[in-house]
Amino acid sequence: MSTTAEIRRRKQLAAIHAARRDLGLDEDGYRLMLREVAGVDSAKDLDADGSRKVLDHLRRVGWEKRPRKRVAQYPGTPHNIDREQMLQKIEAQLTDMGLPWSYADAIAKQQAGVERVAWLRKAGDLTGVVGALHVEQEKRGLLATLDDILERAGMTREQLTEQYTLRRNWTRHRASLRSLIELLAPLAETPDTPDSNEG
Repeated sequence: MSTTAEIRRRKQLAAIHAARRDLGLDEDGYRLMLREVAGVDSAKDLDADGSRKVLDHLRRVGWEKRPRKRVAQYPGTPHNIDREQMLQKIEAQLTDMGLPWSYADAIAKQQAGVERVAWLRKAGDLTGVVGALHVEQEKRGLLATLDDILERAGMTREQLTEQYTLRRNWTRHRASLRSLIELLAPLAETPDTPDSNEG
């Protein structure tokens, strides 16, 4: 397990290498700078104090750290997703359902009156979005289960609505879906083969 100090050191070394690349330092110039600023020939020999001195020097000569870009991010991905674990959970839920970030933004607007999920500051508000997405996942899972039962029973949704009186928007109502699954599951079971002992 990496310690905080090791993680910090890796980040500092990555920043030093990025600065070298951005500033266009060749090998000789880079080694000379390391010797003059920190008394080492290689960045791997830097301690925490040396790394700080080198980074300070690189900033003084004009290097600016570029903001990290997320690779293959979805349109609307919050800028602060790397800092907020709940946003990462929301991203996983959206990905699972194939939904855009605008779906989560709409939930944030409805629940908290905030335009974007990235702007939510209270943990409870983010938990509310996660909960709403969980409900949506459950609805979709129940509907998929029901569709599978209907297919195995040789029925369509249209036939189902003709045969039973169902509430409006029943495909979005968890209790209705659960009841239908319970009611129709026996129809989808494969009939047992007759018992050879029966006469």
